[in-house]
Amino acid sequence: MAAKHTYTILSMMKDEGHSLVEWVAFHKHIGFDNICVYTNNCGDGTDDMLIRLQELGWVQHFRNDVPEGKKPQPHALELATANPEVMDSEWVLTMDADEFLSIKCGKGHITDLVEHIPAEAQAMAITWRFFGSSELTPWNPGLVTEMYTRAAPDKFKKGWGVKTLFRPYPFAKLGIHRPHIKNAKQKPERAKTLFDQVWVNGSGERMPDDFSLSGWRSTKPTLGYDLVELNHYAVKSYEAYLLRRVRGNVNNKPDKYNEAYFALFDRNEIEVKNVHRHLKGVKRKIEQILSDPVMAELQAKALEFHERRVQVLHASGEYEKWVQELKSASQIGLKDLDQVLFIQHLPKKWQEKVKELQAQGVPDKVIAKMIAQTQTAKKSETRAALRQAAGEEVPEEDMEDRAEEREAATEEIMSLDNNPFMDGGPEALQLGVPLLKQSVQRMKAAVDRAGDKPAKGDKPKKEKKKKETSDAVPDPLDGTSKKKSRKSKAGKEAAE
Repeated sequence: MAAKHTYTILSMMKDEGHSLVEWVAFHKHIGFDNICVYTNNCGDGTDDMLIRLQELGWVQHFRNDVPEGKKPQPHALELATANPEVMDSEWVLTMDADEFLSIKCGKGHITDLVEHIPAEAQAMAITWRFFGSSELTPWNPGLVTEMYTRAAPDKFKKGWGVKTLFRPYPFAKLGIHRPHIKNAKQKPERAKTLFDQVWVNGSGERMPDDFSLSGWRSTKPTLGYDLVELNHYAVKSYEAYLLRRVRGNVNNKPDKYNEAYFALFDRNEIEVKNVHRHLKGVKRKIEQILSDPVMAELQAKALEFHERRVQVLHASGEYEKWVQELKSASQIGLKDLDQVLFIQHLPKKWQEKVKELQAQGVPDKVIAKMIAQTQTAKKSETRAALRQAAGEEVPEEDMEDRAEEREAATEEIMSLDNNPFMDGGPEALQLGVPLLKQSVQRMKAAVDRAGDKPAKGDKPKKEKKKKETSDAVPDPLDGTSKKKSRKSKAGKEAAE
């Protein structure tokens, strides 16, 4: 039986009334026939706007009444997983209100993109491109997609998170970055189904099999921007960012939007205008939506709500100081970002450890370096457990590559003495850090047993082979020439 919907967007929102109409108009214009939005605790009338948009046939609105002790976003994902209005669709994409899908093929519509997805593929991992402030100050300078044109270059690794366009499958469990499968570790037949899925990147190239098991970030060999990317307007203008700091977010993380976050994601290195091809069509749809007097009044009230909050910022006596802090933070270049201390993503125990180190007089940039080095090694235990449940083994050549990568990461991390974040405890595992030495030893032992580990003297031969199958391409970050392999990107998985 055919699915009820063809192209579905799922989103969770709070106080997005100032840009909601543009976001809906844009994604309707590029061809999504079903937009489902969950809201919680809105003060600017976003929920009322969505209710009216549903009455007019533009979206579907659902309440996210969050139980005490739960976070809004995970709870909404649970509700949506069980909601046939979301899941009864040929394709589903979970995304946020500050994200716009930028399709580069054909006329830039969702149908053009799906035509380029191989018939055997179940999912496409679409990589973010972070957009900066474009040095704009007013909180509402105009349409998001029209005014913010400066963005991060392809090789901005910290911005390589993905969102996933996928075909719903049995026992699917929605996630903010990618779908999973319920009880995959406990039920081998489900894990096997997940492992057998084919995933492609934003260039339509097949991803490593492991990515269908877990992972929410692109890597060097899996990065693909040729067909599609996800414009992530994470900071917007200086005033808009200050408003986000006081508004909060869907996961209730206090002080998430500080100067460190702004320094990381206010990226303005290149100009990107692919979405401008849709401006005329989007503006026509905006006019159509706001031709309804109820919608026009609701949007006006939302704009007034945020304007009042801007006036509070101006009257605080701290406004000029705050804006100057953001302007200073935006001057931090790509090569210096590892010295920016951003701790909201860390486990609580690690956040407490950061405060202890600060109290001891350890500079923030040194602490940031400790954390950044620790994060160069990613946990493999989840994928290993899923592989084991599915009855699959890691290919020997992959094990060798990973052993080399993790050994190099270990040496770098251990070179920084007294790194308190390398204790190998549960907090480390929560962040995604394996017990490095043990992990490397296990992998090397497995390679040794397979009798397939190359001797040191063989390395030049291996490098020669790579040279014969590569082309020199310029590195946009440092202007040097690096090698880009013609090999299939599915062949290897590199450390991020």
